[in-house]
Amino acid sequence: MTSSHFLKKKVLITGGTGSLGKNLVNRLKIYGACPIVYSRDEGKQALSFGQDDAVKTVIGDVRDFEKLNVTLKRHKPDYIIHAAALKRIDDMEFHPDECIKTNINGSENVARAALQNDIKKCVLVSTDKACQPVNVYGSSKFIAERIFTNYDYNSDSTIFSSVRYGNVIASRGSFIPLFLDKIEKGETIKITSSEMTRFLFTLEDAVDAVLRALEHSTGGEVFVPQINSYTLPCCVSALSQWSQLSAKTEEVGLRPGEKMHEDMLAETELPFTYKVDDINLLQVRPQYTNKTYQNFKKYDGPHFNSKLWVKDDVDHLMSLIQRGVKDTHEHL
Repeated sequence: MTSSHFLKKKVLITGGTGSLGKNLVNRLKIYGACPIVYSRDEGKQALSFGQDDAVKTVIGDVRDFEKLNVTLKRHKPDYIIHAAALKRIDDMEFHPDECIKTNINGSENVARAALQNDIKKCVLVSTDKACQPVNVYGSSKFIAERIFTNYDYNSDSTIFSSVRYGNVIASRGSFIPLFLDKIEKGETIKITSSEMTRFLFTLEDAVDAVLRALEHSTGGEVFVPQINSYTLPCCVSALSQWSQLSAKTEEVGLRPGEKMHEDMLAETELPFTYKVDDINLLQVRPQYTNKTYQNFKKYDGPHFNSKLWVKDDVDHLMSLIQRGVKDTHEHL
């Protein structure tokens, strides 16, 4: 990734006060870009960026197309990173209407406003749960990916793409802080199964993935970083050793909306997947693009399922957790 690509570029980040958004802002400032934070939480804006003259802030909701449109006309960003979303899986199962309004309608609003204002590039932050989804949150992100792909197909100016990744250590949506809190309180950690696996990486890795997608996208792709997965017992052991406290677990079985193993790429997507480099893949939907990818090799690896990519190395995971905490500049 070349930092010069972002020099003096205006980058609007929806959901810019979240854990990913704040780390994106910090990295973009280092790269000499001009971040614009678009979020509905004025309190977090004031706390995070109130004294930072290098960051512009706008109070707004992605559900509000008119506010989005006015914001883009006024600030004229070069790029948009669409990170705003409702993410709590359990809550979304009981409030699918709210999930639709933010994750689906909000994504369509962002894409439509980007197209109408000739934004150069617009990237959606997606999730592994969008791949063969089994819950409301994953389904909403699956549709959001398709919205961005379709908008790119119908665009002569704006380039739309998505980036799909797994559980981000120490972020608001991660189970790692929950597990650690249980350990510190001496409470039993309820896990689905000792065989359950999850993809894990750090916020800095997530920032790399998003900015790499923004830099290399030519339109319609879904970028997928190749990251390791771990079993839940390995996660518990790593946290127990890292905190130097004992941990108790109880298996409770699979709950509605859960998968035993996550997918980053479906088997049906593999024939249309290419290697960008040693870390990143890109997946395309050929019916929605006339682009060619001769500069990239076809991906010939295994089905990208967390069961097949397990790296149950407690020491390695402890190092990853340590780096994840350091990345966020806050305690779990």
